[in-house]
Amino acid sequence: MELLMILLLIVGVSVAMGAGVVGFSYALGRFFYNREAGWPVGPPSESCARCQADADWYGSLPAWKQTAIAGWWWTNRLICAAKGCR
Repeated sequence: MELLMILLLIVGVSVAMGAGVVGFSYALGRFFYNREAGWPVGPPSESCARCQADADWYGSLPAWKQTAIAGWWWTNRLICAAKGCR
């Protein structure tokens, strides 16, 4: 029973830390995106065009910044996929 509790504690802490890292990455990605690639004139009217513009912006970033904002990127890709964009 003690082993089971230790295993559950390890799994719980791992899941909580993973969620924290992904959440921080998403927040950092939103910050960089709003600061560097915000749409001053307004976003493109077509949602798939915005998804493509986001992908172009992400692709132009240095590798360290792409790694740091991977949580934002995954979330963005899921939202774009749900809209039917590729």
